[in-house]
Amino acid sequence: MLELLFLLLPVAAAYGWFMGRNSVKHTELKDRASVTRNLSSGLNFLLTDQEDKAIEQLLELLDIEAATIETYLALANLFRRKGDWDKAIRIHEKLHQLKLTKPQAQQIQYELAKDYFSAGLYDRAESLVTPLINTPRWREPALKQLFSIFTASHDWHKAVALESVVMQSESRSLKIALANMAVEAMQNAPNSEQLLQLVSVNPLAIRPRYALAEHYLAIGQTEHAKPGLLSIIKQKPQWSADVLPLLQQCHFDGDEWYQLLSQLANKQNNVTACSLLADWLAEHGSAKAAEQFLLDKLHQQPSIRLFQKLLQVRQHQSSAAAEALLSVEGLVQAYLANKVLYSCRNCGFKTRQQYWLCPSCQQWETVEPITGIDGR
Repeated sequence: MLELLFLLLPVAAAYGWFMGRNSVKHTELKDRASVTRNLSSGLNFLLTDQEDKAIEQLLELLDIEAATIETYLALANLFRRKGDWDKAIRIHEKLHQLKLTKPQAQQIQYELAKDYFSAGLYDRAESLVTPLINTPRWREPALKQLFSIFTASHDWHKAVALESVVMQSESRSLKIALANMAVEAMQNAPNSEQLLQLVSVNPLAIRPRYALAEHYLAIGQTEHAKPGLLSIIKQKPQWSADVLPLLQQCHFDGDEWYQLLSQLANKQNNVTACSLLADWLAEHGSAKAAEQFLLDKLHQQPSIRLFQKLLQVRQHQSSAAAEALLSVEGLVQAYLANKVLYSCRNCGFKTRQQYWLCPSCQQWETVEPITGIDGR
């Protein structure tokens, strides 16, 4: 009898193990069924526009299932794009409380900072995103987010304080943004030495050279303004429309001004350069030479502004037709008065006013003088 009991012990152990395993499976299946029911219920609330109930239902799943982080991130980003920042914040804050891997935790921290920024909570956004600049993976996006915060709050000096970190980055847009914010920081008290230092450190940016040239012109040192303005035209010929009027205030030796205008007019087909070159020809040559030059250019590239200049030249040639031509020029001027002068190459925003920071896409130095039939 005792031997029989010893034989039955393994059977009893096996039975216990089998029943225990089935119990665990049953619990797992029950939990999965609960997750499925909650998920289905949450999605149903979403489909019926009951978003608040949907969020509550879906957030309950986080206590059970943390493996679906990407799903929740996508949902929160959807709410943020729709402008429902409070809903996005609730989801990201719940995710931020979970024990996750470091990459996941950093991503959620970054996304939550973006939520706070969208909601206008700049201090909270800054405190979350600042530690991420020390992480190679998040350094560049974190810096861009910080710069967005500093731009919105006009904390230019905070941006300047990050110069060493920005210079480690390979991002061209970040370095240009830094240069522009540095100029903004000294806007009320421009300083030649500081601007010169800024120009040497940020050769990609146009704003420091432009600001330095304006400063020199304001204090009458035109000879110092000239090199910076010429370098802008060399780097960005499309800026000639704004730079050439400033260069007119500088001194040019011999035919240096003529050579500059000829190069821009013939190689770059810049309308402002063509117009100024026509004035030079009329003054140093003849009105007939200026008229022929404008006619040739109009055949090459139709331009309303060059047509207006042609009307002005012909008015001086014929006093009999001057009155009629003046009326036509007035109509052309009325047409041009409503045309945009600048366009953002990044988002297409159009304006008649110069902006260093695009009001639409918030990118620095992307709003440039337009080209084409109405361009300058």
